[in-house]
Amino acid sequence: MITGTDFYHVMTAMVPLYVAMVLAYGSVKWWKIFTPDQCSGINRFVALFAVPLLSFHFISTNNPYKMNLRFIAADTLQKIIVLVVLFVWSKISKRGCLEWVITLFSVSTLPNTLVMGIPLLKGMYGEFSGSLMVQIVVLQCIIW
Repeated sequence: MITGTDFYHVMTAMVPLYVAMVLAYGSVKWWKIFTPDQCSGINRFVALFAVPLLSFHFISTNNPYKMNLRFIAADTLQKIIVLVVLFVWSKISKRGCLEWVITLFSVSTLPNTLVMGIPLLKGMYGEFSGSLMVQIVVLQCIIW
């Protein structure tokens, strides 16, 4: 049963992220604060500096000797199952091609765990779940 406290923890984790996204969208589309060139510069900054530094921070705090092997095996198994299903779909379907397999695999199994997943899981399950998501981020950087 979901309690009010659980709902509060999830909302405190999610609301700041969505408010920032809505403000960013509004500052470009509605209020015309940023031009497309400025948006391109901001996107480049985030892609080249902010996300890699955030990834480095989480990866460097991960202890590879204390990783949850069952959790990693479950994540790897679900990724392999999705990949096999997508390859079968690409061979059977006339619309299936390698480009769509890669795109659908990325969208379905490589979510934005660093920015959205860690705060959401910490809000839903507590601090220990954040370390699980960090383990997934480490494996995504290394393997996937």
